[in-house]
Amino acid sequence: MRTTVEDRCLDARARQYARAIALRFVKDDDAADDVAQEAMLLAHRHLASFRGDSAFSTWLYRVTTTAALMYLRRQRRLAREVSASGEREDGGGTWIDNLPAPARACDDELAAHELCRRAARGVDRLGDKYGPVFWLRYRDGYSETEIARRLGLSLATVKTRAHRAKLAARAALAAA
Repeated sequence: MRTTVEDRCLDARARQYARAIALRFVKDDDAADDVAQEAMLLAHRHLASFRGDSAFSTWLYRVTTTAALMYLRRQRRLAREVSASGEREDGGGTWIDNLPAPARACDDELAAHELCRRAARGVDRLGDKYGPVFWLRYRDGYSETEIARRLGLSLATVKTRAHRAKLAARAALAAA
């Protein structure tokens, strides 16, 4: 009996092969299982794209590699969103919490208010579209994804505006 490409795709050996490839990329057993499962789903879904110009194992290697790289990219993006929430990895608080303390001669609350006004002036110099993103991000603690949904902007736009506003606020605080 001759095996078809579809039979080979669903073969247990093919699944083991995909898992071994995934394990080389993600270096975690549970994640490798997830990646191998995703790769097998992708292989089954796109089986018609296998032309037979190369060995089936070569094609499956490429599909699994793509699934592993997509998994790693997703993990990096999630880690970036968590770290972009403003918290430092060493538990030291947000960048605004780590500003130098104002001089003790002034009332602490008045000094903090003055720092906020300076930061706001720096952000205001960029234009009206940066303020809402800056305050939602760094004062209210919303994630970039939440801000994008709330303001009806793309995630890339929110990231760009938040970054530019943060740099403007830092520059305004450093200049004073």
